[in-house]
Amino acid sequence: MRTSIRFGVAVLAAALMTTGGAAVAAIAADPVDDGQIGVDVAITPQEGPGALTMTVAPGRATLAEQGSTGGARQFVGTMPQVTVTDTRSGDQIADGAAWAVLGSAGDFTNADGDTIEAKYLGWSPRLVAGDDDAISVGGDVDGVLQGEIGSDQSRGLTDQELLYLSDAEALPDGGATSTATADLTLRVPATVAYGQYTSTITLSLFE
Repeated sequence: MRTSIRFGVAVLAAALMTTGGAAVAAIAADPVDDGQIGVDVAITPQEGPGALTMTVAPGRATLAEQGSTGGARQFVGTMPQVTVTDTRSGDQIADGAAWAVLGSAGDFTNADGDTIEAKYLGWSPRLVAGDDDAISVGGDVDGVLQGEIGSDQSRGLTDQELLYLSDAEALPDGGATSTATADLTLRVPATVAYGQYTSTITLSLFE
């Protein structure tokens, strides 16, 4: 497609150069008449087996300070959206099959070598688009300074945590998609070293 567009522009430019200014005036003038051309396409079922795939929207999760107190600094943001597409038919899915997207975070580091452990980062998953009857999001996971210290929910994203999952057999055939994201909260001690920190969240699709 790109080659065709470039070729068309080059041909048009050559025509204008050989026919002079009159051609420019003719192109710029109002049309004498308008015509419409219909465009049709037939999209048939894909041959061969369908597929289960995951895509992540471009971009980064940038956290901004909000909700800090005298004893802790807090930074919040939203993760890029994650979409799972299932184009398999019902007879291609094993009985009882389900898929799940899990995520975990690495430690934050800055240019000076300072580190903020991933246990301080939590998330709150939410469904953006999809079938509520077939899709479930994971529960909130707090960083160690967010919730009650020592609770099961206050562990941070140190291990693989559930973003969302599906009962694959409950989804319709022919390209069902679902999209989820998570609101992120990083709460750290007020004594944390200054600097620009970065981390990476790794997402994995399992079936």
